[in-house]
Amino acid sequence: MKYFFTSINNAYIPKAIVLADSLRRIYGDDAHLTCMLSDSKRVDIDYSAFDEVLTIDLLDLPVPSVEAWIFKHTVVELCTAVKPWAFKAIFAKHNADEVIYMDPDTVLYSPMEEIYRLLSEHPVILTPHVTIPAKDLDDLLDGEMLGSLRHGVFNLGFLALANYGEGVKFLDWWAKRCLDWCYDDAPKGLFTDQRWIDLAPCFFRTLHVLQHPGYNMATWNLYYRKLGRNSTGNLTVNDEVPLRFFHFSGFDIGTHDLMLKKHAKGDALLTDITNWYVSEQDLYGQKALGKRPGVYESFSSGEYIERNLRVTYRENSDLVERFPFPYSQPELEKWARTTTYEHASPTLVGKIASRVSQNQSLVIWLNKNLPNKVRGWLRRRI
Repeated sequence: MKYFFTSINNAYIPKAIVLADSLRRIYGDDAHLTCMLSDSKRVDIDYSAFDEVLTIDLLDLPVPSVEAWIFKHTVVELCTAVKPWAFKAIFAKHNADEVIYMDPDTVLYSPMEEIYRLLSEHPVILTPHVTIPAKDLDDLLDGEMLGSLRHGVFNLGFLALANYGEGVKFLDWWAKRCLDWCYDDAPKGLFTDQRWIDLAPCFFRTLHVLQHPGYNMATWNLYYRKLGRNSTGNLTVNDEVPLRFFHFSGFDIGTHDLMLKKHAKGDALLTDITNWYVSEQDLYGQKALGKRPGVYESFSSGEYIERNLRVTYRENSDLVERFPFPYSQPELEKWARTTTYEHASPTLVGKIASRVSQNQSLVIWLNKNLPNKVRGWLRRRI
């Protein structure tokens, strides 16, 4: 049995099902896929594409209040913070020797032969965002600078771990960091679970950095990876190796299309697989589910919880002590409505800043065109 998992809320169910389909096409009944769901299970959603659904209450997190811990995180922060704890739960429950994490917006195209061969000697396998130096400014800005220096050298849309030696030590170390410091907080040097892993090669000597261009192909590395098709119809990279999996990152916020046009304009094959990916998501209800808010995004009243309130809460221990159950205690919502608190910003500004921070091409344009004072003001809110 080959164990895989992905981490989502209900809005990402269609993408996760596309991933599940691709795993079963390659590995058949040998693929065991766990859905790590940072949300509530709903009776109107079909989870049968997954072998099991793991929820946060099953992770046995070592925190005084799971509610308070959840409240400190945005959706993306939460779905990444639980990843090491899901690894631990899957290893324990299934007595698994090896577990692979894949983001819900990845699709497997051929067997990961290299991974299973390497895991016997390297219990931690990572894929870098880029493995070839950029040759022009746009590639440097998108690949090396914003892609790697801001968001982390390694893309944790993929991580393979084995349950021995430094695999265990790595998982313990990463889980502790994600318990308290899994936030999108650039001034503190954090980008969810990912920036921590920049340190991993310094700590764990048996870790392996996989430079195979067929793994984690995405728009940020298109400047040196060319998608092709061989005589048997299988997808290849640079006419040399099989495409193992493609990462359709930034799909919902438009980054995928922007980067595709920028780095591979007119590429018919990339357009084809993108169109296929859209149709597969639609097949599983993306238009309806993709806009559905998760249970942790709002108070019980239905009032949306702004990011600035979460930041204020997690950075003020007295608030955590006063409101240890922020979802089930109406007092925190009342406090937020009547208090001008730190990090406050208008709702529209907060949403614009969030969208800008996730759109690399837009960040580049703003840096080139906005006055210094405006750039500084916007950075403080991103």
